[in-house]
Amino acid sequence: MVDLQEGLPVSSSSSSSSSSLPVSSSSSSSSSSSLSLSTMQFDIELWMVAEERAQEILNTIQPIIVSDRSRNEIVYYLQTLVKDRLGLEVFNFGSVPLKTYLPDGDIDLTVLTPQDKEEDLAKALCKMLEAEDGESDFDVTDVQYIQAQVKVIKCKIRNVAVDISFNQVAGLSALCFLEQVDQIFGRDHLFKRSIILVKAWCYYESRILGSNTGLISTYALAVLVLHIINISYASVSGPLAVLFKFLDYYASFDWGNNCVTVYGPVLISSLPDMKETEHHEVVLNEKFVRECMESYSFSTKAAEANGRYFPVRHFNIVDPLKHSNNLGRSVTQGNVQRLKHAFTLGARKIKDVLTLPGETMGWKLEKFFCNSLDRNGKGERLDVEEPVTAFGTGRSELSELRGDFEGYFQSLVYGKWFHGETQLWIPQGHDTNSWDNVNGQRSGFYWRRVDGATSLQNMRRSIGTGTFIPEMRQESYTNRSSSKPKTVKSLPSTSQS
Repeated sequence: MVDLQEGLPVSSSSSSSSSSLPVSSSSSSSSSSSLSLSTMQFDIELWMVAEERAQEILNTIQPIIVSDRSRNEIVYYLQTLVKDRLGLEVFNFGSVPLKTYLPDGDIDLTVLTPQDKEEDLAKALCKMLEAEDGESDFDVTDVQYIQAQVKVIKCKIRNVAVDISFNQVAGLSALCFLEQVDQIFGRDHLFKRSIILVKAWCYYESRILGSNTGLISTYALAVLVLHIINISYASVSGPLAVLFKFLDYYASFDWGNNCVTVYGPVLISSLPDMKETEHHEVVLNEKFVRECMESYSFSTKAAEANGRYFPVRHFNIVDPLKHSNNLGRSVTQGNVQRLKHAFTLGARKIKDVLTLPGETMGWKLEKFFCNSLDRNGKGERLDVEEPVTAFGTGRSELSELRGDFEGYFQSLVYGKWFHGETQLWIPQGHDTNSWDNVNGQRSGFYWRRVDGATSLQNMRRSIGTGTFIPEMRQESYTNRSSSKPKTVKSLPSTSQS
């Protein structure tokens, strides 16, 4: 078995003092989306200094203990409020439980409701939150009800933006998938740290993040980062290298003819068959992604009606858990050029920084992230009321980036069960040497039926940095007493050797 954290090299040469940053191996390459950095020579030691400085910047931006605590209090407050008043369960998904949120990032929650009562309950919840304004220690303000195709209640609690949606089980699926990917990639959460650094550059430095303004959604960004790490795992030394390759790769990507998948670009004209335009050696192959899709996806009538149809837009990214979902659909035609220009400029600036001597390089790298540091490096964070450590004077106590996969998966199980899907899985135990399934091998992973003595009612409560798992008892808006999930097959393993 290959140990992903130790068996794959970070550089192509450890004996020479300088070398070009190595690239992933592939049988063919495209000039429009090459990861090759052969035009530049980087001193390995200088590159590691750059990664260390990038980590110092990350320490200022990534989740810290006090921000986790503050956000979890908000989540628990809303879960308790909705549970007590409406008898409904609320689940946390997105960047907060994944531990990839920025200080300005919002909290994403979804309320499970019967489909035919969704609008009535959304209006009732909106009125409840409006009534909380000035009546609660949590300082609920700016309550808005967005009555679109996906109904959302927006508000601010303790100055943190909160989005409350309804029946977004797909968000729970994505959370499970991304958490598992991070644990597979390992290397001190390379995947999550890379998401945070790339997201900070996209949000603070280039202003290209935000699906509501015709730009990139946060889930789409995570998949773009996943694609980069998956096809160049052996060559990236850390989050800065991932950011460099992210910018260099997508700046020249042929968005007009290709779309992005987890394991490589594919021709739009080949959809839905997904004919690859390049072949890369990958960590997560098609078989692994297919198993995740079968395990985590949630079937809906709309999805069944669409079948394998992929809606082609101007910026095309295939959802790894639902191939008929285009994660790039939010990007408008006019913004595609804006994105490519931002990527090109960002890649050029990083290359310029890496050609400088040590001290100058560190200062220039800080300048590259000047907006991020100006916003978050002065001893204050938007999501924390008390002062935090300013950049360059030490660091605040960082949050543990490893998430609660079991808790996330239990949330997904309950969400599926709530909406009548009876073919479900609950993890019971696993082989600690089970990462072989990444290479197509079935690992030792055992599952139990969710009925009788091991019913949903006996699922444990999981509060804290992960999703809150309620007692799965009969609720006032559901009637599921005769519908219990049944075990039918195993999931991809989630333990790390």
